[in-house]
Amino acid sequence: MSKNFKALIRERYKGRGNCWVKVPKNNDAYSKTLELINNDDAGDYIRHVEREGFAWIRFSKPAGTDDDPRCLFEVRFKGSKIDHPDCILDLPDSIAKCLPLLGNTPVKLQLEIEPEKRKAKQTSNPSPKKRKSKKIGSFSSSFTDADHVRTRVESIQEAVLTKPTTGELKEWEEFLKAEGLLEYSI
Repeated sequence: MSKNFKALIRERYKGRGNCWVKVPKNNDAYSKTLELINNDDAGDYIRHVEREGFAWIRFSKPAGTDDDPRCLFEVRFKGSKIDHPDCILDLPDSIAKCLPLLGNTPVKLQLEIEPEKRKAKQTSNPSPKKRKSKKIGSFSSSFTDADHVRTRVESIQEAVLTKPTTGELKEWEEFLKAEGLLEYSI
């Protein structure tokens, strides 16, 4: 590796949520993770891991030497928000490189919650916010965004169509040529 291998390792796990790593069942690190936490307090974590089909560990810091770079990970089996400085998994960097990033925190991904208790993502748009009232002369008007759009659409629908100008026709012809939709040139 390079002269400053620790900086390269840190860079890999930099950013919000990027310090969390997914450990697939078919990886050697999976069995090492479960062996490390084999105690009574880890029941919930093990149940969640088995349900999801992968474990999750948090990058702590790089270690080792230039010849033997290593990565230290925390196995937060009592909850992902609780520090576990005494539960450190030491992996060779060659194995750690193969582990995909989780992409977010276990809390945000709701990995530590039973599926039936998870909150569904809100897919619909929230109700439009009311605009502040504006005084126009002696009138006071209060429109929501939807009212404003509706008024604007109605005014556009009422617009009178006019014949295109020569300049507009030339622009349209250039557009059609550029798109390959013009069969002949005028």
